[in-house]
Amino acid sequence: MQEILNRLIQLQELYFARDEHIISGNGKNLEQLEAAISALLKELPPETAEFFQELQNHEPPAIAPVVGETCYGCGIDLPTSLCAELLHMDQLYHCPNCARYLYPYRGGRLNLRDDSLHRNLPHLGIERFSSEKLMIPNLPDDDKESAITQLAKLMADQLYFDDSRVLIDHALKREAICSTAIEHSLAFPHVRGLDTGALTVALGLKKKGIKFGAPKNQLTKIIFFIIIPIAASAFYLNLLAGLIESLSKTEDRKKLLQCSTPEEVWKTLKKLTKTHIP
Repeated sequence: MQEILNRLIQLQELYFARDEHIISGNGKNLEQLEAAISALLKELPPETAEFFQELQNHEPPAIAPVVGETCYGCGIDLPTSLCAELLHMDQLYHCPNCARYLYPYRGGRLNLRDDSLHRNLPHLGIERFSSEKLMIPNLPDDDKESAITQLAKLMADQLYFDDSRVLIDHALKREAICSTAIEHSLAFPHVRGLDTGALTVALGLKKKGIKFGAPKNQLTKIIFFIIIPIAASAFYLNLLAGLIESLSKTEDRKKLLQCSTPEEVWKTLKKLTKTHIP
C-alpha cells in the first residue's frame, strides 16, 4: 500500500508541474509531463486512478497530508482514531469531509519566531509574501545550483530555519522533474509541502544570466525562490501568474535588473507587481 501512496504523491507533483508549465506558457516539457502522468496513472489500480482524476479535476490537490490531526486539503480536524490508523498504511484513507486521499506528514517545519519578517507585513500585494530582506541584487555565482543555494540560505536565515540544506535539496529535486525556467529570463525554483505558516518569496538577480534550463537555451537573470506551504499550493499558481504578468515587458525587466541594492530591488518589485498581485 505504501508503494501506491508514493505513486499518488508523485502523481500529484507531476500535476503541479504540468499546471505551472501551462500558466507560465512554457510548453517545452508539457508533452513529456502529460506522458509521465498517463504512465503513472496506468500503474495504479483502475478505481484508484479514476477517483484521483475526479478529485484532481474537481478541486486539486487530490491528495493531502495530515499534519497533527488536521487535513491540509480542507482544514478539518480529523478523528484521532483515523489519524492513528493512517500511520499503519494498510489501506488508502480518505478525508471524511473533502474525500481527498490522505497521508501522514513527516517533513520538517519552519518555526517562525515572533520577530519573523511576516509578523508585521501589511496584507497588500507582494508585501504579503516577501520583504526587502529577501532581495539579492547580484547573485555571486554563475550556475543554477549555486543560485538556488544562495537564495535558500537567505530564506532559511530570515525564517529562522536551521537547515538550509533541506530547502536546497527539495528545490533541486523539483528542478530534476523539469526546469522552472521560462522565457523572458525568469525562473521560479521552489519548495513545496513544508509545514510552514506562509507562502514566502525571495528574489535574486544575475545581470549577465545563468544557464537554468530555459527554452531555446536562453539565460536566466531573474530568479524567484518560493516556499509553498502545504495549504497554499493552489494559491501559488495565482502568485506565479501575477509575477509572470508583472514582468512580461522587456522595459520592466530592465528596470528590475538595473537595481543595485536590496532596497532598490524591493521598491521596484513592489511597483511592478502592484497591478497584478492585489
